[in-house]
Amino acid sequence: MLIACGTAVLALESTLTTQEAPVPPEMSSSQAEHDFPPGHWHRTSGAPSGLSYVGRAVCAGCHTDVAEAQAQTAMSRASTEATKSDILSNHPVLSYTDGPYVLRIERKDGQEIYSARDGQNAVSLPVQWSFGLGDAGQTYVFERDGTYYESRVSYYKDIDGLDITIGHEKKPRANLSEELGRVLSEAAVYKCFPCHTSEGVLNRKLHFDRMRPGVTCENCHGPGSQHLEAIQKRDWKNLHIFNPAHLAPGDLNDFCGTCHRTTYDVLSVNAHGILNVRFQPYRLEHSRCYDPTDKRISCIACHDPHVNVATNLESYDSKCLACHLNRREKPTATRTASACPRATKACAGCHMPKLSLPGSHYKFADHYIRVYNPDESYPD
Repeated sequence: MLIACGTAVLALESTLTTQEAPVPPEMSSSQAEHDFPPGHWHRTSGAPSGLSYVGRAVCAGCHTDVAEAQAQTAMSRASTEATKSDILSNHPVLSYTDGPYVLRIERKDGQEIYSARDGQNAVSLPVQWSFGLGDAGQTYVFERDGTYYESRVSYYKDIDGLDITIGHEKKPRANLSEELGRVLSEAAVYKCFPCHTSEGVLNRKLHFDRMRPGVTCENCHGPGSQHLEAIQKRDWKNLHIFNPAHLAPGDLNDFCGTCHRTTYDVLSVNAHGILNVRFQPYRLEHSRCYDPTDKRISCIACHDPHVNVATNLESYDSKCLACHLNRREKPTATRTASACPRATKACAGCHMPKLSLPGSHYKFADHYIRVYNPDESYPD
């Protein structure tokens, strides 16, 4: 499914290989140890008994500016109900020819209907969810007989049309039902929905009737009922809210990696080669400068999750110079990393190259920070 990837949202990562990410509702002790470092709030566990979500509007009562800014981000719009998708609204009919089949998504009677036809027969179902803002692409999720499916085709902004969803085989399927899409296993559903929606996980169970589209405050900070109660009682010592910014950098990398993918996840699904270029926490950990104890190289050192990702490369220079020297500067106690011999600005343009992921119609900034040589093989 389409998942947030730095400057955009792109492509269903649970389908990068034929294996599914091992994240079932009931996790093993080894998975729990990985997924729940001390102090973590975790999306797949959800609100425990006795706690509840209060919603973005309540959070905005105190945190007005932050909540309003976050509501405009790509993460906040990581999903929407299909009938409210701007892309589908602006494209009343989308079609794709796949060998003997024609796949269509079209608005009918207030629904987005997804169909597969072979000239004689047709299978059609309403689309329920659009995953991805669409800055890069958008994938569709539908339900059939109690099972969720990922659409075989996705919308890609670069071509302003449909193409095969990343991870699906290019060869047309054997029948109309398979042509519509691929089953999302229970593990995949529990991996995907908590990263694209909010407020729908309670006691490790998904409640689709309670889900809110997109990533909202409590998706990262945890259920806010205790926090709200403490404020109402003016109990300032027991505010009971999780702040990821307080995590150690290594734990923060894993926290963001619950959606953006950690080394554990990448190795679990065997996503080697260029397939893992959009998994930022995994790529960052490869960097020579990465230090799980140094906040200058953590996710939030460069990205504020409450605002959209900056696209001006020079805006990141100060982050690089928090560790690296500029030319003719002398080392200090906290800045000892060498200066770049070639340039003095737009560091990320060279050291975090944008690479094309085949089939995605998009280039991703590689978070494996390094001295980049265009002739080098992809460093996995």
